[in-house]
Amino acid sequence: DLLMQVEGKPKCCFFKFSSKIQHNKVVKAQLWIYLRPVKTPTTVFVQILRLIKPMKDGTRYTGIRSLKLDMNPGAGIWQSIDVKTVLQNWLKQPESNLGIEIKALDENGHDLAVTFPRPGEDGL
Repeated sequence: DLLMQVEGKPKCCFFKFSSKIQHNKVVKAQLWIYLRPVKTPTTVFVQILRLIKPMKDGTRYTGIRSLKLDMNPGAGIWQSIDVKTVLQNWLKQPESNLGIEIKALDENGHDLAVTFPRPGEDGL
């Protein structure tokens, strides 16, 4: 979907599940995201948004999780997010799986979540 792209690159993550998985009971589901290193201490606001079919008011997503993290200079960090309920819903209604959008904005609005490697940046 071109509406879900920025500069020709996806701004969402889409997960496809095999029919074998769809009949299993979900006990635990964690989404791990990697946050780029920062040069100065900063607060990061992480949002995980579930993409939905556009509503009459134009809304295309609903919030899954939001959290506030304090990051210090140094190496990047891994952060886990509980997505058990989202996964359970996707497995019950696979047609509702339009993907998720991951945002991790610092105080200056820079996105620190690595969902697509930048030039010269290794993938995860």
